[in-house]
Amino acid sequence: MSSIKGPVKGTRIQDGRYYLVRAIGKKRVWIKLTKVDEGLPALYAALAEATKAPIVADDLMPKVIAAWEKAVMARHAATTQRDERARGKVIALEFDTFRARDMESPDVTGFLEQFSDRPKTFNLYRAQIGELMRFAMQKGWRDAGTNPVREIIPTMSTPARDRYPTDSEIRRIKVAGIYSKTRRDAKPGAVRQKTRSGLMLAALIDMAYLTGQRISDLLALEWSALGRDGIVFTPAKTSKTTGGRVLIEWTPKLRDVEQRLKALRTERRAFGTFVFTKQVKKKGMAAAGQRYTYWGASTAWRRACERAGIEDLHFHDLRAKALTDTEESDGMQAARRKGSHSTEQQTSDYVRNKKPQKSKATR
Repeated sequence: MSSIKGPVKGTRIQDGRYYLVRAIGKKRVWIKLTKVDEGLPALYAALAEATKAPIVADDLMPKVIAAWEKAVMARHAATTQRDERARGKVIALEFDTFRARDMESPDVTGFLEQFSDRPKTFNLYRAQIGELMRFAMQKGWRDAGTNPVREIIPTMSTPARDRYPTDSEIRRIKVAGIYSKTRRDAKPGAVRQKTRSGLMLAALIDMAYLTGQRISDLLALEWSALGRDGIVFTPAKTSKTTGGRVLIEWTPKLRDVEQRLKALRTERRAFGTFVFTKQVKKKGMAAAGQRYTYWGASTAWRRACERAGIEDLHFHDLRAKALTDTEESDGMQAARRKGSHSTEQQTSDYVRNKKPQKSKATR
């Protein structure tokens, strides 16, 4: 933060405003006072008011973020917590000297400018800061009704994603996931080594496409959900809203994935409750059925895409492909049920623009 000394000891001038700089331990706190163009009388009055009471360290933004993570973030899904924690570190670093009551719209706008070329990232940071301000108001660290984000800083429009994975791309990714890249100096015809996670990744990819479920729900899948009629999913994203469940009925291809997973379970002695599990690191060591992590699955996916030479393809695009193909073959209602959506509009957000609309020539 670039600033110059103010006219009174302990004050600084930053962006046309006076601040009183106080110390709490090793932390310097910037207390917002008045604008420079309001004159010295206004400064002295604000300074007198600011020095009446001791500073409350709990309303420093890093403290607010830590308290919010403990009280609110802890109730979110594991993958959501991971992303929120990462954004929280960036926000805390940017506003480490700010108190919650001193956060204003220009401060947030200036911070968000760095994400102006990434609308989704912009919106995620905007939403998290807005949530932090709401939490600060609840705690009394900020006046009610003074959120500097909501209704003041608009969200950025995000173009609909229209990436449609082809069958060929999926096959190439599975092969690239199963086999490691051959060394450049290897002899022609050298046998490619199998990766430790390749077979599990291939089964995960097939399950994602055949069932149309989110990766978080696939990784949380337990063997008890595989029944006589099919696989029952209870999407975590809708568990607190519609609470809907979806039964994906068995097909020959889905049964084949089940058999492959059972074979892996027996081979690796991973007799836990989860269907998708971590891989053993050494021969003879039991995986103990530990749940396959989001980080492990996403890393394996990314590496497989790189080896296959396929760009701009997300794992979530498999869900879009599944719902698109279901809508094309069985109609929108079937796709809606598979996606566990409450409305057709939610499903259409996945299937539109994935494939060109078919139409006959006029004549």
